[in-house]
This record gives sequence, C-alpha cells and structure tokens, in this order.
Amino acid sequence: MQRESIETRIRKTKPILKTLILLAEDERFALKLLRCSSCGQYWQTGREWNFENREYAFQVPEITLEEWYKEKYTQPASWMIYSVMMRNYFDQNIFEESENPCRVEGCLSQAVKFSGVCQQHHIEQLQRVGLLPNKPSGRLFAPYL
Repeated sequence: MQRESIETRIRKTKPILKTLILLAEDERFALKLLRCSSCGQYWQTGREWNFENREYAFQVPEITLEEWYKEKYTQPASWMIYSVMMRNYFDQNIFEESENPCRVEGCLSQAVKFSGVCQQHHIEQLQRVGLLPNKPSGRLFAPYL
C-alpha cells in the first residue's frame, strides 16, 4: 500500500486490461470485475480521487457476480489514503488512559484522559462528525485483511 506501487499499477493497467474478459461493471462507481482468459485469475478495477481518478487493476479472489454486485472489493488506494490520514492523526495525538471507565454502555475499556470514552470510541465519534476519515467500504481480501 505504497503510493509508488499504485502509481506503477496505474501505468501498467492498460496492457493488463487487454488480456482480461469483462464479467461485470458498476457504472455508478466506475468499477469492473474481470477475469484472465488464460489463467482464470479475477481482477477488479478501481479509481481514487487522490490518484486523479485514473483507473488501475488489482487481483482479487474469485467471486460470484451476485456477491460482487452486493459488495465490491475494497480498493487498495482507499486503504492507503485512509492509513496515511490515520497515521498522521496518531502521530499528532497521545492517548493516555485515565482511571475512568469508557462511558459507552457495555464497553470495558478505560476512557482516555480529557475524554469520557476510550480511544476506539473517541475515534468513532470523530469519524461520525467528519473530523477523521471513515474506514474504506467494501469487501476485504488478503493481504488487506
């Protein structure tokens, strides 16, 4: 999940796509599910705003069309962008546990200092109000599990 790896894949995608058979397409999200005609490997395309919305292809596990239409695979570039943004947040903040329990019902963790909730619930609150990015949506697959 390095920017250079995704840039390299973007440059190599056009020749790769020439060897693949289109199985399904989601025009709303500009995603495609494809399969290699010689080895049967499945591929999905992706596009990400941070890469100028350029198309790139990545290998994915075999999936039925019905399951793919229900939930596409998560795009590696989305995980890369999310990871960078969250890493920046954690580098700039210290989460020291207080002696108080988290106020979220059923949570057994300790609240962090200067907050009434634990680190996980603090981050979730910031995500709900748009101050931190949400985890990328989609079906996870190795090596991104």
